[in-house]
Amino acid sequence: MQRQQIELYGTQHDFVACQDRFTGFIGGIGSGKSYAGAVKAMLYCQVPGTLGLVIAPSYPMLRDATLRTFKQVAEAAIAETHASEMRLTLRNGAEVLFRSADQPDRLRGPNISWAWIDEASLCGAETWDITIGRLRADGKAGPCWITTTPKGRNWVYQKQAQMTVFRSTTAGNPYLSPEFVESLQAAYTGKFAQQELLGEFVGFEGLVYEEFDRGRNVRAIPTRTWRRVIGGVDEGYTNPAVILIVGEDQDGRLHVVHEYYQRRQLQTEVVMTARRLMVEYRVSEFVTDPSAAGLIADMRKAGIPTVPANNAVMAGIQAVKARLPSAGDTVPRLTIDPGCVNLLGEFEGYVWRGGKDGLRDEPEKTNDHAMDALRYVVARVDAGASIRAKVHN
Repeated sequence: MQRQQIELYGTQHDFVACQDRFTGFIGGIGSGKSYAGAVKAMLYCQVPGTLGLVIAPSYPMLRDATLRTFKQVAEAAIAETHASEMRLTLRNGAEVLFRSADQPDRLRGPNISWAWIDEASLCGAETWDITIGRLRADGKAGPCWITTTPKGRNWVYQKQAQMTVFRSTTAGNPYLSPEFVESLQAAYTGKFAQQELLGEFVGFEGLVYEEFDRGRNVRAIPTRTWRRVIGGVDEGYTNPAVILIVGEDQDGRLHVVHEYYQRRQLQTEVVMTARRLMVEYRVSEFVTDPSAAGLIADMRKAGIPTVPANNAVMAGIQAVKARLPSAGDTVPRLTIDPGCVNLLGEFEGYVWRGGKDGLRDEPEKTNDHAMDALRYVVARVDAGASIRAKVHN
């Protein structure tokens, strides 16, 4: 296989070079963990005829981030790209499968030689168990490694004792621009900064949505005819820009079908994405952060029906909370597709701010971008339902 020169900083190099069976690179945003994961994968691809597996939490993350990173590292070593199968063949005959973890049971299949789970903290706990059970190609116990930023004290925190773990911070990556690091340091505070920038496992207390339950509120719902489809939009650049696509059924239940969650995206890109999603999902309107006047104007210019959201935070939170428990027929009034991994991560890390005398009277303004977009949609739907009820009465 053709040689190429790759630059790694110290922690990346140590992680890539480690030959222990289970390893992890746990670091802050932009710490270069995914790049290191791809380089490690290429080392194992040096063995002809091997079959590797690369996993990301959702298909969009797999396509837009993990796969792109691997291709950047692999470059001329790639012989064929089988796009429909999400499979690459390298020049020495090694193959790599790329799979989403949004439905972990679909990871079951052929025996594999090695596996890499990118952004593992956003994957379900069963992803690890199913994956390591497949590492038996040629009768050998193959290696598995994860790369991730922590998301609370979830399964990665619990499983880290099984791995040789390497850690880095956002500022620890010498290849990041100082301006980008400083912008994140200015935006993130408290425990969220410890998690997102320092790569620390943080126990969040005082969850806003304590009613949320993955077993009840996360499910894949087959494509159906919705009463209507609404988009919720929260503006961002340093913080992620978010678009949620939400279907409302005939009984007024809401299902989050799709998420767009990207940092450092220009407004033109957000508008183009909104227009594409409008056509794909037949969105009737987008409910947008009311402070984003420029974004609202640009969306309207692009022919996208857009309205400013009701931004009454506490009322919106209560409306979302009311939809999370099971209704009279045991079905909750709000469900989320398992592919919406960033929204799910925010549900489990969105906390109350400690106010005067310990009172928790408002949420922390971090880890709330998908939360805001969802709140905009729920407030819009519930306001319409209230109007319809008054008319019928």
